[in-house]
Amino acid sequence: MMTPMIRNFCFCLVSLMVASCANLPTNHLDLFQRSMEIRDRDREAEILSRASVFSSRDPGLNDLKVVRLKGSPYEMGFQHGRLLKKEVRESVTHVMKLASLYAKHEMMDEVYDLMAPYIPLAEKEEMRGLAHGAGLPLRMVHWYHAIPAVSEYKYKKRFSKGFTSTSCSNMVAFDRATADGRMYQMRVLDWNRKMGVHRWPVILVHEPDLGNASVTYSFAGFIGCVSGMNDQHMAFGEMGYGNPPNETLEGIPFVFLFRKLMREASTLDQAVAMIKNAQRTCSYVYLISDAKRSEAETNALMFISDRDRVLTFRENTVLEDERDDDVFPAMDDALYAGARAKKLHRALTEAYGRLDAPTLMEISKRVSLKGNIQNVVFKPETLESWSSYATTSDPLDESGKACNQKWFYFDFKKALE
Repeated sequence: MMTPMIRNFCFCLVSLMVASCANLPTNHLDLFQRSMEIRDRDREAEILSRASVFSSRDPGLNDLKVVRLKGSPYEMGFQHGRLLKKEVRESVTHVMKLASLYAKHEMMDEVYDLMAPYIPLAEKEEMRGLAHGAGLPLRMVHWYHAIPAVSEYKYKKRFSKGFTSTSCSNMVAFDRATADGRMYQMRVLDWNRKMGVHRWPVILVHEPDLGNASVTYSFAGFIGCVSGMNDQHMAFGEMGYGNPPNETLEGIPFVFLFRKLMREASTLDQAVAMIKNAQRTCSYVYLISDAKRSEAETNALMFISDRDRVLTFRENTVLEDERDDDVFPAMDDALYAGARAKKLHRALTEAYGRLDAPTLMEISKRVSLKGNIQNVVFKPETLESWSSYATTSDPLDESGKACNQKWFYFDFKKALE
């Protein structure tokens, strides 16, 4: 049996091998050669003057940073890349060296090329700005953002030999189910701690020239959204849902669909319409809530979304998992699903009527998997949130899971003032 000491040594050895063997592309152009937006230092300074960075300076939070970005998509990307240049370069380089063990650079280009026609122009420009700000090749930034979609793709082994399927948990509760009658939503992100992205946790506040402001709970160098909330009191969570035969990469990756939803959707009805009209790719479950709606209206929806269909479910609905015929009992004023749905249902039932942020933080410990890299508890009505990130990359180290770490409180409404 492998002891923790031997296991850690092996992981460190592999990391050293990656660092020494993986040859990644490098950028040899200066900013003024690359950028059509920034022609001189005065323009660069003006763009950066609109952004700010708050650092927690707390090792217990992995030195989590909050970055406030403001302007056009390119400008916000540039602010992100320049203000967090060290962290962005470290994060992207680390992840892409690992990814290079499983897929050739030419294959990464092929994968991004399949997605590119469907990625919104705003996100393309933000990735360009990010690359320019951090001094990274744009090609490598594109690869980095393709990984989440590939990790959920049924035929991923065509492109790589090492990705495994992932799973998460999501729930929302309101009215009679919560301690104060307010809405709470929780997103448990169980992915791949070996990738190490949790070492660079970042909360990105986007204030675009056009569209809704939003907050994304992310990682340095990653502009896509896996967990987020917009200023319209809507919260967004996601998880993979099996591998149906109709999956494709020729569509909008969900991490960019979520960014588009946060920017353009102001109501739950608008979000539904946008998802149905999108060129969809792989099979996902989404949980989207809208705290503005009255008790008589639908406050949240669970989606099953794939290339051919979009199904929606509201609270007090029995959910059946098509993959294994598992049944999730209905709950009044609550919706839930996930890898450990039975444990989640039991925990929600036990705390029904008393659910609040601290209670959900404890519940996250009961339902998270070994790959738990991030958790977020949203309170969309007040735009408050609590988030936690993993501290170790060894999936067998339970103590390093995100659910066992310090939680960071963030007031999105206050950040926008």
